[in-house]
Amino acid sequence: MTKKNTSNIEYEVSSGNVFADLGLDQPEELLARAKLLNDVSTLIKSCGLSQQEVAIRLGITQPKVSMLVGGRLSAFSIDTLLHYLSILGCEMQIRVKKPRSKTGIFRHKGCIAVC
Repeated sequence: MTKKNTSNIEYEVSSGNVFADLGLDQPEELLARAKLLNDVSTLIKSCGLSQQEVAIRLGITQPKVSMLVGGRLSAFSIDTLLHYLSILGCEMQIRVKKPRSKTGIFRHKGCIAVC
């Protein structure tokens, strides 16, 4: 939705998911990955270790750590990011809410959310 404010600057109100607003495929998954990547990056930056030391502890190369810290979303899957969060000492919970009845299966698409 495009709006104008009093200074005649046009802007759009976000849906809350920039990836959906841009019309990208699988916007909920992209947003979940972005949030997880941000968590990994924040923890790495705050741990006080060099990227080489982080790489050794995560079992990856230093360039991969650089991609994590730099926010290179396309380089990491959700499961990889969850694995790194686990190594970094995070506790995670995954909750699956099933459809209420068999008729609900395949009727509506579910969603992925990271809180």
